[in-house]
Amino acid sequence: MTAQRIFALFSTPLYVNNVGDFPRPDFRSLEYSTAAETGGVYNFRTSVDKNVLHRPELKGVHDVVMKEVDVYAHGVCGVSRNVEFYVTNSWINVHRRGQAAGQHIHGNSLISGVLYLEVNETSGDLVFHRDIYSLIPFPPALDFDVDTFNIYNCKSWSYKPKVNDICLFPSPVMHSADANESDEERWCLAFNVFARGSFGGLHQLSIK
Repeated sequence: MTAQRIFALFSTPLYVNNVGDFPRPDFRSLEYSTAAETGGVYNFRTSVDKNVLHRPELKGVHDVVMKEVDVYAHGVCGVSRNVEFYVTNSWINVHRRGQAAGQHIHGNSLISGVLYLEVNETSGDLVFHRDIYSLIPFPPALDFDVDTFNIYNCKSWSYKPKVNDICLFPSPVMHSADANESDEERWCLAFNVFARGSFGGLHQLSIK
């Protein structure tokens, strides 16, 4: 009898790694503004500078980020070395107790990521959401009850970050950050990545 097999075809690659300790500048010395003037749960602070990884004092952090982007793009996704990936913009978000980030995607970008600078067990999960128009595994008109949630049937998937964790994912993937339920601030560095070089063509993988 042939053994049962599951192929996670056309899946969304979420990459997570803990980069360990690295030299970091004083992020608190940067200028910050509120993200939502109306206040409320989304009124977290964000750096005014939206290119923080281009600052000379953050070169070491930039190198850490690009090392992980290299693994994700070339190692995991198998992109040719003819293609160069680079950071387009980057910023720091600070969430106090009760503050969150609503569902959103990152435009004008191929890969997006978050490097967690200060987090704890209750400072909020990173949550990924399935496209509401996705027909896989079933069309949205059929909202089946399930006995067990897994990566094939879930509508959302959460990850609890740790200090020095980096998460990389395709930019069009809808995601959010749960509310910080801690009295300690959640500090994270967010960034977007694009590509340049020679690319194109159709690629097909056969399953045997």
